[in-house]
Amino acid sequence: MRALALSRLRVRRLGATLVAVVLAVAFVAGTLIYRDTARAALYDEYARGARNVGVALTARGGARLDPAALDALRADAGVAAADGRMAARLPLLDRNGRLVTDLGEPGFAVNAGAVAALRPFDLHAGRLPEREGEAALDARTAARIGATVGADVTVVDAGETRRPLRLVGLVDVTGVGGSGTSTVVLTDAELTRLTGDRGYREVVASLRPGADAAAVRERAARLDPAARARTGDQLRRDLAREASGQLSGLLVGIALFALVAVLVAGFVIVNTFTILMAQRLRETALLRCVGAGRGQVFRLVLAEAALVGLAGAVAGTALGVLVALGLSRLSPVLGLPAGPVVLGPLPLLAGPALGVLVTVAAAVAPALRSARVRPVAALRAAAPSPRPRGRLSVVLAGLSAVAGAALTVVGVRGTGGPLAGMTLVMLGGIGIFLALLLLAPRLVGPVVRALGWLPGRLFGVPAKMATANAARNPARTAATTATLLIGVALMAGGGTVAATVSRTAEARLNAAFPVDFLLTPAVAGQSVPAEVAGEIRAAGFPVVVPVRQGRAGDVLVGTLDPAALAGGLPSPRPGAAVVPAGSAAARSGRVDLVAGPRRLSLTVAAAQNSSLAGDVLVTAADFDALFPDVRDDAMVLVSGGTRARLDAALAAHPLVQVADLAQVRDERDAAIGQFVAVIAALLGFALVIAVIGIGNTLSLSVLERAPESALVRALGLTRAQLGATLLTEALLMALAGALGGVAFGVPYGWLTTTAALGGTVLFDVPVARLALFVGLAALAAVVAAVLPARRAARTANLVVPPA
Repeated sequence: MRALALSRLRVRRLGATLVAVVLAVAFVAGTLIYRDTARAALYDEYARGARNVGVALTARGGARLDPAALDALRADAGVAAADGRMAARLPLLDRNGRLVTDLGEPGFAVNAGAVAALRPFDLHAGRLPEREGEAALDARTAARIGATVGADVTVVDAGETRRPLRLVGLVDVTGVGGSGTSTVVLTDAELTRLTGDRGYREVVASLRPGADAAAVRERAARLDPAARARTGDQLRRDLAREASGQLSGLLVGIALFALVAVLVAGFVIVNTFTILMAQRLRETALLRCVGAGRGQVFRLVLAEAALVGLAGAVAGTALGVLVALGLSRLSPVLGLPAGPVVLGPLPLLAGPALGVLVTVAAAVAPALRSARVRPVAALRAAAPSPRPRGRLSVVLAGLSAVAGAALTVVGVRGTGGPLAGMTLVMLGGIGIFLALLLLAPRLVGPVVRALGWLPGRLFGVPAKMATANAARNPARTAATTATLLIGVALMAGGGTVAATVSRTAEARLNAAFPVDFLLTPAVAGQSVPAEVAGEIRAAGFPVVVPVRQGRAGDVLVGTLDPAALAGGLPSPRPGAAVVPAGSAAARSGRVDLVAGPRRLSLTVAAAQNSSLAGDVLVTAADFDALFPDVRDDAMVLVSGGTRARLDAALAAHPLVQVADLAQVRDERDAAIGQFVAVIAALLGFALVIAVIGIGNTLSLSVLERAPESALVRALGLTRAQLGATLLTEALLMALAGALGGVAFGVPYGWLTTTAALGGTVLFDVPVARLALFVGLAALAAVVAAVLPARRAARTANLVVPPA
């Protein structure tokens, strides 16, 4: 039986299946290898904070450890060396005097420390600061602002005074307040002088050989009962969990795309073995005639599938290393550190196992059909035409569609919140999609005939034959087009989500802030000085609207002058507020605000979508009644003039941050474009597999239709016309799958966005992008059909072979 299974392997017939397995396994193995690679790189990045640390004592919240705790820890018998770590906010300015921020937050200053082995950073270039007026800077920020060793950098001290520092070195450092923030390294005295911060954020110690870390930790805990004492191993585990949190979401997303690739490969494998078993009907029947049992035939087909799966899985695992290398090169774009590829045992074992399991599982149904072939089938001239699916598939499709529609409706209503709503819509989409797959054999025939009507009128017999061939076996065509349908549906859905989010965000931003610039405090918890608005007006800016804010429980209350924005926002009235659309206050017509001992009951003047100015907008008089002590501004809205003139007007206020809303829009659009590009790149594997499936189906069909091709050649069809028939058939199948994917992906992209954003969502269809997806899918399918078409034209003899 083993020799027979080997003899049945034909690269010509199973090559496409082999490629599909290779690509699917490569994506899965590459994902697993990248997971280990990215995790190792991230752990190494964060491990600097725990390197050589045996015991750590960390202050909680904003508290600081007294220097006496460091002295006491140094005196511990089990401690070899100890050092204190300081950290405090210290805004950094670039060469144009603008604040350097990361996600809207200014950076930190840390101390250089006295023990080199316990520093949470590595020296990258130059040296560490040793005296007043010197500083080192993290290398990432230095590259960002163009700072070099020997140049001056400017920071803003606690009194909002600019302080120049000579840059003497560059360091590689794990972000103190979160990865990515700028980090300035100073001496202890300089850090205290500039920030006013005293005491240590953390005290760390290395241990003497043989010292009991747990015992030292217990003694360290008694130095400050309010602090958190950990052994070095505990600190490393905590840092590892923090690193994993940054990586888990990305890995889940990539794993989902890998699952799509495996699913598409499964469709290709099922289709391939279904066609092969139909072509081998006589061969299988002859095996039954010479004594092969059903079980032997079943095992023979599965053995053939296992051999193909094993070969593809081994090659796919090797290719997965290159996939992981490519993903690792993209890590800096995703805000993650890059590192050398890590080859663990799981990817090397899981890749081959997955390839074999998926291939064998996909071949089970064709193997069962093959095992049911009777010996008398050897007398038939050809394989019987497949019977259409019965009522069971229609019933199952109806149940799946009803369940999917119900989940979708509940998700769009958003009763459980945005995340729950989006999840329900996605689950509902899966239900609708399963129904579509079950009904595809009944739908694909009419769709292909409709798509082929115009080509048949324009190009005559070859196009009409192509349409008839594609519609002749709807089950096979449905399985072939399903691979493209999955990939294009995800691309269309992702593109629609991106376009709808962009248009909705643009409209909401314009409605909430029809201005050019937004001024906010750079440091959380602070405010914009009240005199800033007057100074900007004096600089000649025509629109300057200060916004004051206060918090009444969980409600952010704001006040501004909407008239100054030329009617861009609904206006509150004395005793009447503007509330969020869809809120309980909007439905009841009243809102009660409580701030400490003061209470304010207001009617509703208007409802609007969420605004940065506040959840509830009130008049200045009502705001003063509720918050009499709030005088400074939470933000200032500015229009007119240039960014350079605004920066000059704010020269005396370096801690006022300027958001250029035009730049915000550009950055948002760039991020959305990058999102779509990443989706397209990750789904590229699935689409390549899908196109290979179309070429594979046509290649096998060429062998199956050899007598038919010879007959039509004898009736006058030229070789070029026969080749054109195959190319047109591929085009029709690709268009059927791609257009079906667009028809499914676009509405579910819109529904997913509606559930995620809530309120009024402005639906936007990226027509040009979708047309590009469909065009590329069609072109790729035609290219994949070139070789089968040439083979058909070359091998179709004018003599009709005997039956």
